[in-house]
Amino acid sequence: MKYTGKYIAAGLLVLSLSAFKKDELGSWKEKQLADPVALAGRIAKGDTSNLLILNTGPVEDIQGAVNIGAVEDAKNLAKLKDYLQPVARDKEVILYCGCCPLSVCPNLHPAYDMLRAMHFTNYKVLRLTHDLQEDWIDKGYPVAN
Repeated sequence: MKYTGKYIAAGLLVLSLSAFKKDELGSWKEKQLADPVALAGRIAKGDTSNLLILNTGPVEDIQGAVNIGAVEDAKNLAKLKDYLQPVARDKEVILYCGCCPLSVCPNLHPAYDMLRAMHFTNYKVLRLTHDLQEDWIDKGYPVAN
């Protein structure tokens, strides 16, 4: 019985950590997310020939990103659709916004849903848990000049 308290405490710790992780991701699943470190490395190496980075928010551009604007605005969502029309459906696409925490961003789901509706097959959301400033710029990752 003396170990029961330790097991309960360990179980509560695991549950609280998994709840924190879920809260920071909101409804996003790990398989839907792209790692910022990996993307920054690819950009630094120039390994982006089959990659499309789309800024779907009101923040600065990551180096090489196409600025669509905040797609919670219907005008920018239409702009995204027009931009994607000629793009090969198997092209790798990474979406980001970075205006606010990933779990509550109003711009990512509309863009993600559009890619799905247009039958893209290789797309993810950049895992900016807090925002672009904290999770990208402050780490010295490449931004547009």
